[in-house]
Amino acid sequence: MRIRDIAVLTMLIPVASVWAAEEVHSITPALAAVCVPVNGPIALDGVLDDAVWEQAYAFSGFTFSTGSELTPNATRVAIVRDAEALYLGVTCLEENMAGLMATETTRDSSVWHDDVIEVFLDTRHDHANYHQFAVNSVPALFDAKSGANTWDGEWEAASAKGDDWWGLEIRIPFATLGSAPQVGDVWGMNVCRERQAGGTRNELHNWADVQGNFLRPWLFGHLYFADADFEMTDATAREMFAGIGVPTKVFLRSGYTLIGRKGVAGSFDYREILGQRMAGGDDLIKQHAELAASYRAHEDLAHRDEFEAIDRAFKSLRRDAQGEGALDPVQWSLQMSRLDTLGERMVDLSWKVKLALLIMGA
Repeated sequence: MRIRDIAVLTMLIPVASVWAAEEVHSITPALAAVCVPVNGPIALDGVLDDAVWEQAYAFSGFTFSTGSELTPNATRVAIVRDAEALYLGVTCLEENMAGLMATETTRDSSVWHDDVIEVFLDTRHDHANYHQFAVNSVPALFDAKSGANTWDGEWEAASAKGDDWWGLEIRIPFATLGSAPQVGDVWGMNVCRERQAGGTRNELHNWADVQGNFLRPWLFGHLYFADADFEMTDATAREMFAGIGVPTKVFLRSGYTLIGRKGVAGSFDYREILGQRMAGGDDLIKQHAELAASYRAHEDLAHRDEFEAIDRAFKSLRRDAQGEGALDPVQWSLQMSRLDTLGERMVDLSWKVKLALLIMGA
């Protein structure tokens, strides 16, 4: 929910650090990810196949910046740490790998002209100052500090590509960030993606919605530094809430938990969320039933091929919603995006069917 006009927030940037948390975030609940410590080697090669990544609390759910629509080319992020550095493993699904832009090859070049991932870390958690790390698939590195691109930090990244994805592994030493976090600390954090492979426009994807401008630390999400035995309990939730200050959606391995001042406010499994979206979306189910009834009653009704494609997609999503086992973050994000798209396709076809039936006199 937006509490105030972003134009007003922009004018107040200099005093961001003294705002109450409720005033800083214009969207609630806020978002939080969990970073756990790991032991074991991480070979930076862009492929998340080291065993330590299995310990991460990965998250997805990226939306188009300025809106709530989930991106169909999903992004998955996993974050872990050791005693010396923070590690991010990012996988970007891409339906048009042939169109992937990777033209910038030198340090501190304009990597945002390419397909790029940008990581923002507000280590003071003051909603005003931040480190920015951007890297494309070359990988070419760009960094800045609170908008000043004269700052250079010591960090590294590696990239990899597949048939329908590209990925990064990023290592940022805590020495570059000023100091190492302690268990229980909270940093401001966001991960954003600029997608050029779409071909028609620069798509801005973000985890925490910064409403069209990535350089808005008062709208970042949060990174909670847990211990190796992290468990979401009421006590943990209260500690996290104390560090964040507003109701927050915390992404865990197979779903997310809502936390508030009193502790855990609710926990939601990704598959349950998908099932509830299917079951609660009466319009979607009703539209499918009405379309199916029309095509059963009229064998010669136009646009049958379009309906059959929609019917297959609907049944596939329903099977996934009713299935067993955990959905991972990307599966959930993709399925929710497909549900939104399917709803739009059904509305469009419903109007076509009504017109066709009117012409037929049915």
